[in-house]
Amino acid sequence: MPKCSFCGKEYEIPRGLTEVQKDGSLKFYCSSKCRKYTKMGKDNKKLKWVVKKK
Repeated sequence: MPKCSFCGKEYEIPRGLTEVQKDGSLKFYCSSKCRKYTKMGKDNKKLKWVVKKK
């Protein structure tokens, strides 16, 4: 199961978005909300709905 690059949530394969960077690396997003927040430059540590990494 892939893990979201923004919020850290694990999700099933048919869902989510996979973005391929110019250097060939992959970024996984569980929703368009996470992808949009990344594009806007938001800090995921300041958002309440993001899963906290321990």
